[in-house]
Amino acid sequence: MRKGITRLASAVTFLILLLLGAALSCPEVALAQTQPKDEAVEVGTGARAETGDIFRLKERPYADVLADLRAEGLASALDVDITVPAWRYAAAQADVRVAEEMGGEGPALVWAGEEGWVEWEVHVPKSGLYNIELRYYPLPGRRASIQRDLKIDGEYPFAEAKKLIFQRTWRDAGPPATDNRGDHVRPRQVEVPMWRTVRLEDADAMHDRPFLFYLSAGKHRLRMGGIREPIVLKYLRICPGEQIPAYGDVLKEYRRLGYEPVQNAFVKIQAEDAALKSDPTIRREYGEDPLSEPISHDHRLLSEFGGLRWRRGGQFVSWKFSVPKTGLYQIAMRVWQPWSHEPIYREIRIDGKVPFQEMLQVPFREDPGWRMQVLADRCGEPYLFYLEEGEHTLTMTVKVGPIAPVIWSMEQVQRTLSMVGREVIMLTGSNPDPNMEWELDRQIPDLIPTLESVVRKLEATYADLVRVSTKPSSVANNLKMVASQLKSMIANPDSIPTRIEQLANSQAQLGQGALGLRNHPLQMDYILITSPGARLPRARATIGEQLARGVREFLRSFRKDYSGVGSTFGQAGGGIGETTLNVWIARGRDWAEIIKDLIEEDFTPRTGVRVNVNIMPAGDIRALLLSAVAGRAPDIAMGVDANFPVEFAIRGALEPLDKFPHYPEVTKRFRPGALVPFRYRGASYALPEEQNFTMLFYRKDILGELGLTPPETWDDVYGLMSTLHQNGLDFYYPYGLFTPFLFQHGGNYYTPDGLRSALDTPEALAAFKEWTGLYTSYKVPTIANFYMRMRTGEMPIGIADYSTYVLLSTAAPEITGWWEMRPMPGRRLPDGRIDRSTGGTSRAVMMFRQSRHKEAAWELIKWWTSTEVQVRFGTELEALLGVEARWNSANVEALKELPWPRKDIEAVLEQWEWFREQPVVLGGYYTSRHVINAWNRVVLEGWNPREALEQAVEDIDRELRKKQEEFGVFATGAGADTKTETETGAEAEAEAEAGAGARTGTGIEAEAGTRTGGATGR
Repeated sequence: MRKGITRLASAVTFLILLLLGAALSCPEVALAQTQPKDEAVEVGTGARAETGDIFRLKERPYADVLADLRAEGLASALDVDITVPAWRYAAAQADVRVAEEMGGEGPALVWAGEEGWVEWEVHVPKSGLYNIELRYYPLPGRRASIQRDLKIDGEYPFAEAKKLIFQRTWRDAGPPATDNRGDHVRPRQVEVPMWRTVRLEDADAMHDRPFLFYLSAGKHRLRMGGIREPIVLKYLRICPGEQIPAYGDVLKEYRRLGYEPVQNAFVKIQAEDAALKSDPTIRREYGEDPLSEPISHDHRLLSEFGGLRWRRGGQFVSWKFSVPKTGLYQIAMRVWQPWSHEPIYREIRIDGKVPFQEMLQVPFREDPGWRMQVLADRCGEPYLFYLEEGEHTLTMTVKVGPIAPVIWSMEQVQRTLSMVGREVIMLTGSNPDPNMEWELDRQIPDLIPTLESVVRKLEATYADLVRVSTKPSSVANNLKMVASQLKSMIANPDSIPTRIEQLANSQAQLGQGALGLRNHPLQMDYILITSPGARLPRARATIGEQLARGVREFLRSFRKDYSGVGSTFGQAGGGIGETTLNVWIARGRDWAEIIKDLIEEDFTPRTGVRVNVNIMPAGDIRALLLSAVAGRAPDIAMGVDANFPVEFAIRGALEPLDKFPHYPEVTKRFRPGALVPFRYRGASYALPEEQNFTMLFYRKDILGELGLTPPETWDDVYGLMSTLHQNGLDFYYPYGLFTPFLFQHGGNYYTPDGLRSALDTPEALAAFKEWTGLYTSYKVPTIANFYMRMRTGEMPIGIADYSTYVLLSTAAPEITGWWEMRPMPGRRLPDGRIDRSTGGTSRAVMMFRQSRHKEAAWELIKWWTSTEVQVRFGTELEALLGVEARWNSANVEALKELPWPRKDIEAVLEQWEWFREQPVVLGGYYTSRHVINAWNRVVLEGWNPREALEQAVEDIDRELRKKQEEFGVFATGAGADTKTETETGAEAEAEAEAGAGARTGTGIEAEAGTRTGGATGR
């Protein structure tokens, strides 16, 4: 009886879904270089299949398109070569002009903006496959690579044409400087603008050759669209594909021409002395191996090159060298590749050309130690390279190589599992009854065949990956594990609804694995151009050499401060001109080194104040707390969490900054709301360095296909959710983010005096109801990997912060140009404006009361937070570490000048107009915990929102009273003597000074003895 009712209910549910037409079909899943479709299986039939899938509307990948063209017998048109001057464009909607001369060449088309489009008309005399070549010059911009897309006759020829990269070129500003400890200081990176000629190719280097475009005989219109950075174009050339001979043919040609191997030739190129590189983040690295050149036993030298900074497809490095005589040479390299069980690949060009096919993808296999790799065939026979006497250029470019089909297969499986998951959820709901017999194999007829197809795909991909690996990697093991999980689901389909989270985790593992396989790091010491068969230096240090180095490092650790950065100075007394400050920075060494360089280049020459810089763990309050207790606190701490200043001020450890000259002018650099967390009892104890932001992120392509526009208000969000759900998609909102709703409803966390919770107001209750309603009424997922699901398209829109922005900018290359960031939704005010109020965590700079040089410390803080220095620091940081380290300066004017995309800057600045931050109060570190507890009671346990919030207010007030009594700020029953957060004037300042002196011993020492690090609990 129960089974009959269950089946009837399932059938009714299925019929309702059919009527709604809310269904998706499964994309094709295949594994091969050309991604064949023999394993393709669609999920969904009937009306649900007819509704289509928005992801099917995306362009096909290049590998599929090229395979079809090859199958039709199409080949390169070898006798056609057409050059179109760029300035002879047919139409344009962009900021373009014609220049007679630019960078020493002309005439050329100057495309000064980064938006719009330019279109050219070309007549092709013969149908065939063609390369498209461009000659370009980079205009000054935001230091990022230039990006465009390409349409032919109004359509993208394949998906990869949506993102075409034109690299800038960089070099070191000079050789490394040496500090007063004998260690190298990494040189600055400078751009070297130059004309470059390139053929359009895959931005991620997934293919070993430039794109082949099919053009039929007749007229065509080529439209290039702007995405990022300005550019100058000289010409477009329609030409045959590159004809690169095999090495065997090249060797025969050598013999025919009588080329002979040279004798007694030995040329060494230090890898760190690169002439040009495509990315300023590819850099010299400190050598740790005893044999890395130049060799030093006592100092840290930048003696190696590349490593993890040189890993992304398309990044190139060029070296210049000269050979003494004309003839045949061999090439060897001292390299280190311990990161990947799979080989990593480089394309090698000599004087701009690939000498033979075997240099398109040169493998470098895993080895835990340094080794000498000779460029040789599989039998170990060195390749011979013909070089004429004089100067040459060797260029190595990161290529994904034969791993590319594995990545494509994993990404296809990931998308298929995403479709399967949405199909199941649409039938069973997001919280299915575990006792229900869903009979999914009948409700979704193609489900089991699809999963079986995926299992076969995973097993084949696993075999391909193991075949090229030195040993099974974590990626290969994940493939095996996911296949095993899917097999168990196939055996028991009714278990799938309760294992949807496992399915989602499998997608995440596949996505992360595919992303990892795109990375190809390689560290180098030097390159050798030698006579064939020449004796090569030993590459691997002996155990004795490694042991000796280790002993020397151990002994040196007793006399060298490894937390120090750059030159160090002794203390001096007297006036400001002979002062030495100690600064602790809670950031990585790269950040600290840039700050130290700026100080010594600019601040010290201006003021005469010398600065010692030390690094400490980010977010660790204990080091600062214990140093303050011991009377050895630094003068200044940089990069501290936003809640630290008030926690230290409460204990009398910090110097108020608002007492120093020019403080009001300095604060105008920031949004007023950014200073709220640093105020306590009428004084301000810190200034913000960087500012996080919460924004709306969305996929332009998916929302466009659904006919949706980015929401401006929360009402707009609620309206688009129904369309998302009908298509099996979701909206994302971060777990625990209550502040936007609270501030937009006009509420506050605390009363004006900061002594009680203000969450018992009608405004706070309305905000809490709307916040929890997202999950109870609109079924927003409580926890999700938004970055990963944004990539797959399952969550094409959501609210997230700066960390997601960085991830999407750096680790989602396949959707570059197809997502956007806008101010978060808000509530419309009576005057028509939209209140988008929200906060954002920050890091701060603060001054310790123990400092003997407070005036000099204030000068350093003013200098550090100035627009000029913030712009230079942010620019240098991004040049060194890449977009991953993009500096989100709290200085508003500085942010406008940093190398961010213009649209992103405008969106952040618009959001900052509504920036408000939660104040820090005594005992406030438990507020967020109790708010989350209230959310749990409503969303997970079904409590009434009013009762849950009242319980939270009671718990918050109890903790506030406890801390107020502990520090004497609030005396129970003596309200007349209460000192409040808003107290100002001479009396409050005097008491703060007196209280600080009295509490220096009692407050800080008590915290160190009983609750070390307790301030981090907020």
